Amino acid sequence: MAVPDPRFLVAYCCARLGVDRRSERGMTTTEVAVITFLLVGAAIVVLGIIYSAAKGNAESIPTPAQPAG
Repeated sequence: MAVPDPRFLVAYCCARLGVDRRSERGMTTTEVAVITFLLVGAAIVVLGIIYSAAKGNAESIPTPAQPAG
């Protein structure tokens, strides 16, 4: 089964819901900026958690001992 083009899917959904994509009604620039800021902040927090977990796991790897000889 072929995957439809996302533009056609959006156009279909807009047509079914009666939404004019060219209309200026909807979210304002301020709302978009605030949502973007929150998403970037959440991404930074998640990356910090992943980084600290990876660093903790890397530091817990034991160093192999040199063979006697």
